[in-house]
This record gives sequence, structure tokens and C-alpha cells, in this order.
Amino acid sequence: MKPYKLIATWFGSGSLTPASGTWGTLAGLPFCVFITYICGLNGVIFGSMILFILGLWAARRYEIETGVHDSKHVVIDEVVGMMLACIPLLYSFTPITVIACFAMFRLFDAVKIGPVGWLDKNIHGALGVMLDDVAAGLLTAIVVLGGLIWMH
Repeated sequence: MKPYKLIATWFGSGSLTPASGTWGTLAGLPFCVFITYICGLNGVIFGSMILFILGLWAARRYEIETGVHDSKHVVIDEVVGMMLACIPLLYSFTPITVIACFAMFRLFDAVKIGPVGWLDKNIHGALGVMLDDVAAGLLTAIVVLGGLIWMH
């Protein structure tokens, strides 16, 4: 498999059906949790920036090859968003927090409320593919972290 396809589909997880976005997020979750746990906030920021840049390249190449914009098989955007969604793990590293981050990210990504929906509709090409999931990840981090702080 070509390198950009491996990255775009997060090692083939984007080919799983149904709900390839959920499968891609789930496949990326261990990587995101590992980076968060081992490298902290700097790792999350640096890791998400690297994945974002790789994702732009891979999504663009995938779109050129297939002719399909925002193909359901491209899930690198979910992995970037999930990495940002893991920020609350720096405050509370528990299985419940991991599940909350995953569930809220999938909700924001699927429902596309607020800035997530705006970015999805108004930014085109690979940048649009990537940015709506970045927004979903950041919204998740804010909501989950806010809930953790409120409950503490």
C-alpha cells in the first residue's frame, strides 16, 4: 500500500465498515493515549501538528487519486481530532476519562454543531477535511475538561 494511503486510512482502519470514522478513531485511540501519557501536553501539540501536516498531504493525494472529496476511508483527520480530544487525560488519566473523550469526540464529529459544522461546509479540499475534526477535538477537550474541573 502506498504511504499516503496508509496515513490517510490510518493503516487501513478507514476501510472498515460500517462507520469508518468511528473505526478510524478507535484505531487511533491507543496511539493518542500513549502520546498523551508518555509525552504530555508538548507531545499532544507536536504530535497533532505532525499528524495534521501528514494528513493534509495524505488526504489531498487520496482525493486526487480517487476523485472523492472527504472519502469515508480517510480517517487521519479523526486521529488528529482524537489526539486533541485527549488533552483532558493530562488532568485525569482514568478509563472513564478516555471513554468520555472518545464518546464526546465522536458526538461532535458526527453531529457537526457550531464551528465543526461551519468548517465542514465552508472550507474545501484537504484543509476542510482536517479542520472540522480539529474543531471537534478542541470542543471535546473543552467540554470534558470543564466537566472534570466542575466535578472536582
